[in-house]
Amino acid sequence: MHPPIRARASFCLAFCAWLFAGCATYHVFQVGGPREMGNQPLTEWKGKTLHSLVWGAIRQDLPVDNCKLGDGTRTGIEEVRVRANFGATMAAILTLGFWRPLQVSWRCAKPPAPHGVAGPDQ
Repeated sequence: MHPPIRARASFCLAFCAWLFAGCATYHVFQVGGPREMGNQPLTEWKGKTLHSLVWGAIRQDLPVDNCKLGDGTRTGIEEVRVRANFGATMAAILTLGFWRPLQVSWRCAKPPAPHGVAGPDQ
C-alpha cells in the first residue's frame, strides 16, 4: 500500500528544505559600535559563491569593490558571512575535497565620524 499523496508531498518538501538549509554559517563582524544601535552598515548584504579546486591550490578570490563613497573614499567591511549548505558540503565530501563551493556575503561599514569639536575659524 502506498502512503497518501499528502504524506509524500510533505516528506518531499521537508527533504528539500533540509537539503538546501544552511549547514554551517560563520559570521564575522566589527565590534565597538554603540550598544543600543548595534552594527550600522553602509550597504545591504552582497554575496557571491566562491569555488576552490585541487584542495585549495586553485581558488576564487573575492575583490570587494563596492565599499566606497561617491568621492572614492574606501570605508572598509563591517560584516562577513561564510555559509556552506548541504549541497556544497556533499560536493566537497564526494570529491574528497577536490572541489569546495562556499557562499560569501558582506556589508560595508559606515565612514568614521569626524573627531574633535568643530569651532569657529580663526
